[in-house]
Amino acid sequence: MTKESNNTQQVLQCMTTEHFVLQTARAATIQEANQRANLFLTSVSSVTIALSFVAQVTEMGMPFVLFSLILLPCLFFIGLVTFVRAVQVAIEDMVHARGMARIRHYYVEIAPIMQKYLIHSTHDDRSAVLVDKGFNPSPLQYFMTTAGMVSTISGAIAGVFTGIVATSVIGSGMSLGVISGIWLSLQASCCCGITTPEPGRRPSRNW
Repeated sequence: MTKESNNTQQVLQCMTTEHFVLQTARAATIQEANQRANLFLTSVSSVTIALSFVAQVTEMGMPFVLFSLILLPCLFFIGLVTFVRAVQVAIEDMVHARGMARIRHYYVEIAPIMQKYLIHSTHDDRSAVLVDKGFNPSPLQYFMTTAGMVSTISGAIAGVFTGIVATSVIGSGMSLGVISGIWLSLQASCCCGITTPEPGRRPSRNW
């Protein structure tokens, strides 16, 4: 009996340490996502201000077009890599959350009385993790995430670039340029949303 009690104490110490490690890792992922989003939004703001100054000086002439054709693809690339990393960070955060849920489930197994005092879920399935975060399963939830915000702004940048190319380089009318820009913007945002994996649907063992 003493040996079993010692084993239980050792397991509890290990579980507590693992819970602390997972909590620290979750904080690191959230911090990284915020930093990358801030970097992207700062870049968007800087490019927008720079383009507005160039547009005033050149009166929307060819230098403004060339400046836009150089800066907008670079800005879109920053948005694209930020989106990819934001998705990766979200997956990492979900994995950490599921690990913490499993540890809480172990606590409940050895002390069932704890169940009514725990606020967070003790299960690691997709619905339990979403409820643990206060979310309802919905396709619109994607646009509430950092990755969804970045993909929407990146899609708008791609649309603006397409509109400038259509009106200034190809020589099409303003209406066609606006329509093509809006169309590509929506397509880019939708493609990012469709190709984004749902972390909660990763195969795992349910507890």
